[in-house]
Amino acid sequence: MNKVPIQIMDLTTLKAVVFELSQDIVPSRFEKAQQIDSNTIQLGFRTLENLIWIEISWMAESPRIVQIPSPKRYGEKSTLAKQLKHLLANLALVEIKQAGFDRVIRFIFAKRPGKEAEKELVIELMGRHSNILLLDNTSKVITLGKQIKENQSRLRPIGTGDIYTPPPPLRGLIPNSAEPFNSWRENICLVPSTFKNSLKNTYQGISPTLTLQIASENYDEAMNIINQSVTSIELDTWETIYKRWKNWLLDIEKNNYTISFEGATDFIVWGKTKTEIKNKNISLCLSSYYSNKILERKINSIWGKLKNDLKNSKNDELRKLEIQELLLKNISEYLTMQDKANSILTLPSPTKKQIIEAQKLFKEAKRKKRSKESIIKRIDFHKKRISEIENCELFLDSLIYKDGEDNNNKLDSINELQEEIEQYICIKKVNAKFKLNNKKEQSSTIKEILSPNGLKIQIGGNNRQNELISLKKSKKGDFWFHAQETPGSHIVLKSSDGLVEDKDIQLAADMASFFSRARGNKLVSVVMVPIENLQRISGALPGTVRHRGGNILWGKAERAEKYLHQK
Repeated sequence: MNKVPIQIMDLTTLKAVVFELSQDIVPSRFEKAQQIDSNTIQLGFRTLENLIWIEISWMAESPRIVQIPSPKRYGEKSTLAKQLKHLLANLALVEIKQAGFDRVIRFIFAKRPGKEAEKELVIELMGRHSNILLLDNTSKVITLGKQIKENQSRLRPIGTGDIYTPPPPLRGLIPNSAEPFNSWRENICLVPSTFKNSLKNTYQGISPTLTLQIASENYDEAMNIINQSVTSIELDTWETIYKRWKNWLLDIEKNNYTISFEGATDFIVWGKTKTEIKNKNISLCLSSYYSNKILERKINSIWGKLKNDLKNSKNDELRKLEIQELLLKNISEYLTMQDKANSILTLPSPTKKQIIEAQKLFKEAKRKKRSKESIIKRIDFHKKRISEIENCELFLDSLIYKDGEDNNNKLDSINELQEEIEQYICIKKVNAKFKLNNKKEQSSTIKEILSPNGLKIQIGGNNRQNELISLKKSKKGDFWFHAQETPGSHIVLKSSDGLVEDKDIQLAADMASFFSRARGNKLVSVVMVPIENLQRISGALPGTVRHRGGNILWGKAERAEKYLHQK
């Protein structure tokens, strides 16, 4: 899985959100605060109509301020959340300020509208320098998101009790919609460089995202333009870019914002586009975008770590297996030693010396035989461990095929798998609270599809889910499917819920072949067993079963994949 790129909240997006929030939560009364992680706080504001939540994050990869749907209660006892709740209690949000092309937002709090300001919440969204600071009426810092020490920034160290110092002033010219084309072009071309560098170095408030959006609506065309030297861009291209430049500035001046998720960048909040989402809260749309992207990044991070942990564990087991197999090969001569000892003792009249030699051979052969039995047990153990690791690798790889699944469910699935791997494979201490929460949500994350006849087909996504669908939640009359002699998910056809037809059974067999290590084969041998013929293997991983009898079917992974994509 690749690293998920996240579009940074640039100046234009910031202005659009600030404009919306000024309409929606000014005036309002501060009511709630909760911190969901070390870089993100959620604040609740009570308006005349309802409670509106906003999320502020100073995370370097995605600093943002957005309105969010009502969140779950979490992190109310963090130090920052408790400080904000205490210091802003009974105060009203009377104004939101954002000046010019600075990415600094100020929330002004007072007893009520028209009264003198008592507190000020300063939000700086500037990449890795992002922060949140609460000031009193003398601009002294009362609390903040992160302390900046002198060894981190000689220019602007800041902490609790310091007088707030704004960020350094922006360099460059202030963009102006009234500036003529020739003047604008000459300014950009003053120092010959690529368009993206010249534009950024000439004017304030220019981000890489905005540069792409101004260059063109088409990503490939925009990339081509921004990487060209300003001396090689054709006149008609300059005129097109200038037109988009003016449209951008006019939309900002008129607060004319819409949001579209198509174009040269992930989203755009200005300009006329064919796919713009009208009459939609831009801030809430952005909240959904960022939460999904952050979840994807978190999923990918866990996925990569687990992939690496499993690879290392498997290599370790293979190395140990190789050592044991070599030992087994070296002691296989114990039978030869026994035969030699027997041949000595069967002599007509063996000497005392020969008898002693035979006894030594018997003793050594017996020792080697005992060693062989022990080594065979260790070999079986390592082979079993390798099989368990390969099963977990399969579950991990199967997460890739859950493209249509909600990211929250996908995160639940990979967290469950991580707990299993850390508990049974890469032995680590599992947080008891996390384990309890996982068990509560486990059944909701099991993948289910409907067969052609409308019967449920359940697919295990990890060992515990395999056990849940095969042993705990199954009923007499259900059928269990599994790819033969290879790691794979348990598949349960809920035939106890209605009449089962051949096409339902075939689809379940196809699913068993698709969610197995044999997925790449044209045909996969699949065993189908009545659920009552399954038995859990004591002492093994959850979901490890043996079965009595069963029928052998042929499954096609390709057919299952097509069926999944149709859904």
